[in-house]
Amino acid sequence: MSASVGKAGHILRAFASGEDALTIRALADATGLPRSTVHLLCRTLVEEDLLESVPGGGYRLGSMILQLGGRVIDRSGLVEATEGSAAGLRRGHGQEIHVGQLVGGWIVYLHRESGPSKVAMVNRVGMRAPAFLSGCGKSGLAVLSGDDAWNRVQRSCVQDRIPMPDKGLLLSELAKARAQGYIVSRTLQEGWTSVGAAVVGAEGVVGGLSIAGPSNTFPWSRIHEVGEAVSGAAAAASRRLLGRRGRKETWRSASGYPVHSSQDGTDLPA
Repeated sequence: MSASVGKAGHILRAFASGEDALTIRALADATGLPRSTVHLLCRTLVEEDLLESVPGGGYRLGSMILQLGGRVIDRSGLVEATEGSAAGLRRGHGQEIHVGQLVGGWIVYLHRESGPSKVAMVNRVGMRAPAFLSGCGKSGLAVLSGDDAWNRVQRSCVQDRIPMPDKGLLLSELAKARAQGYIVSRTLQEGWTSVGAAVVGAEGVVGGLSIAGPSNTFPWSRIHEVGEAVSGAAAAASRRLLGRRGRKETWRSASGYPVHSSQDGTDLPA
């Protein structure tokens, strides 16, 4: 029974690639399972509303996935916490606000808000990307210990079959982010820049908030100004998360991330 559950999990995980629909052959190739096994499991997943069959053959994620995902989003409170603080962030031409949740070694984008003008980006709501490639993801990794961050990065690279980054350079980049409270990333999409800061809740890092857009809209003379604004908005979101739980934050000693105290003595991101 447990083996069947694991195989079904592999099938569902295959849709993290971003494809809307996958054929039996594509699922078999992605999971390494025999086509006959994939076919039988997909039929069962359809019965449970975890998958839907599509005209012409193939499957896509079912409505139950949306319901379960909504529960996870509500539980984290990340989107709700960032709504008020992110609204005040100034965006230049083609820049967007992104909110992502750190899940293991990946960042999952939960919210995307365009400015006055919109340009094409690889980001989309629901997309999962290796955390070490994005501003939201790197800012979240920066809150963790070096060993924890690197272990997550290794796992994401192995599972997604992508090259490992240089460990020394990445950990140095994360250390710089801890020191200044924000990170500048240009590794998710060529020609694009993301300035991100971590959002932290009562149980530790939740994810990140960033402003992203074409690199030519981020002159170096304004990077620090943007970083400070994003860091402030992320800190406000963190305070809202702590307010939801009503308990004292304990992540500072493990991460070294800048913090200050509120009037009630609760440690908050600076």
